[in-house]
Amino acid sequence: MDEQEKIRIEQAKRFFDADEYVKLSGIEIVGLTEKSAVVSAKIDKKHLNANGFVQGGMLYTLADFAFAVLANFLHPITVTQCGHINYIRAANATCLTATATETARAGHNTLSEVVITDENETIVCVCNFNGFIKEIKK
Repeated sequence: MDEQEKIRIEQAKRFFDADEYVKLSGIEIVGLTEKSAVVSAKIDKKHLNANGFVQGGMLYTLADFAFAVLANFLHPITVTQCGHINYIRAANATCLTATATETARAGHNTLSEVVITDENETIVCVCNFNGFIKEIKK
């Protein structure tokens, strides 16, 4: 990780500091470049469903936050309009990582794909997000 990425991560952390739900979920920003945002969470008992796997809401939150970090870095200020999640397998993990990449941009719309993997780099779910860019840079 270069010095510029460290600076971007610190700026993003300050921007999202008021997001209490993300803090309570234990999600952290670990990477931010012009091409992707990476967030991760150590999984503990509070993240598990009745079957002992990571709760679907935690997976969606992780994905939505990765999208928010990337979209607001590339296009301040962006909000999620639509999110779709495809659960591939039950997550029985100690750590999960979500990587967001922008796939398209048109006018006030940005589209991104988010892939969530476990500590073995096994894909747990794939998500697609559409965001509304409030202001377009001129």
